[in-house]
Amino acid sequence: MNNQTSAIKRIEQASRLIEGSISLAQGTSSFSSHEIIKKEVISAIENNKIDRYSDVAGLFELRQIISQKLSDSGFSYSSENEIVVTSGAVQALSAIVLSLFKRGDQIITFTPTYPYYSRIIEMAGVSVLPIKLQAEKEWAVPIELLEKSITPKTKGIIICNPNNPTGSVIPKKDLLAIARLAEKHSLKIILDDAYHRLYYGKQPLFNLCDKKFFNGEVIRIVSLSKTFDLSGWRIAFLHGPQNLIRDILEVHDNLVNCAPVVSQYAAIAALKNEKTIFSENLFYYSKRRKLMASCLKQMKDYFEFDLPQGTYFFFPKIKNIENSRELCFQMLENSKVAVVPGEEFGPGGEGRIRICFGKSEEEIIEGMSRIKTFFSEKKELAIKPGFKTLKSSPYYG
Repeated sequence: MNNQTSAIKRIEQASRLIEGSISLAQGTSSFSSHEIIKKEVISAIENNKIDRYSDVAGLFELRQIISQKLSDSGFSYSSENEIVVTSGAVQALSAIVLSLFKRGDQIITFTPTYPYYSRIIEMAGVSVLPIKLQAEKEWAVPIELLEKSITPKTKGIIICNPNNPTGSVIPKKDLLAIARLAEKHSLKIILDDAYHRLYYGKQPLFNLCDKKFFNGEVIRIVSLSKTFDLSGWRIAFLHGPQNLIRDILEVHDNLVNCAPVVSQYAAIAALKNEKTIFSENLFYYSKRRKLMASCLKQMKDYFEFDLPQGTYFFFPKIKNIENSRELCFQMLENSKVAVVPGEEFGPGGEGRIRICFGKSEEEIIEGMSRIKTFFSEKKELAIKPGFKTLKSSPYYG
């Protein structure tokens, strides 16, 4: 394992080496894929439906279902030439960046944010321009700074809404302000909607794919991992205008040929039974969000935090701590609980940790209890080097 591997993966893998450890690190839930999905996939296997490639863009039946779902949300996208089924959201983003941008271009991200954005962008020879969200203003986008930062090299903007790791949501007025800047400067907007269904607000979550408000060049990625507990199935889709999809499809073909057909049948079952599968999950996520908030309130001497509006993450600030990586590995070694260092999420993330409440209530209670004990037993909170075993682990990085 080299140091370029995501810290999320490193600390998750390190925790597996420690007997009795609890992980509140990686963004996966405690739920298994629903029995409805499993039965439909088994049926597809038994009827020999998964033994051949699908169309490059995905099974037409699946694309038709996706098109109808988008239509139900007020978005109009053709199943024939504006939707591509992908091998997860990361592969979708890779195909987008590799097809629509060239070396020397620049893409803006709002940080703290998902670390794979910069990894994928830089792998394509494109540069990243991180714009720090304003933590003191509920992680607001600094619109004036954004406009001043755009140069002739700037060709795109990535928006994750709700945001991973902050759990914050960009309001409609700010999204429209970003869209106006994109239109003014001919920028493509990439929407990462991995967590669009994990949203706890009372008002509907506004989306720039609503063409009543904005008709610019928007490509949207929708992961099925979080909504339907299909992380291991590696299935997602993207949609956008035909002229962009044509270029994306060519790169997608060269990357994977087509998304795994067995996973496409899982997606069909999931989307056909969305209300049955997801409404129950969201109820439990809401309940666990309250539980973790309650645990953090009991640790007010050590943490400051905002209640996330979406995702299943808290991103609290740790008082008197600067080195989040040292802290997280020390916590894992001494208290057997894994969380993700905030530095992993770019500028604005240091001094914080990401904690996942997608886990079971039992894991949350025990894990947060271990975190509380870790801090209460420390006589000083200035984290210093000196681990017994993990310091020399390949996962420490």
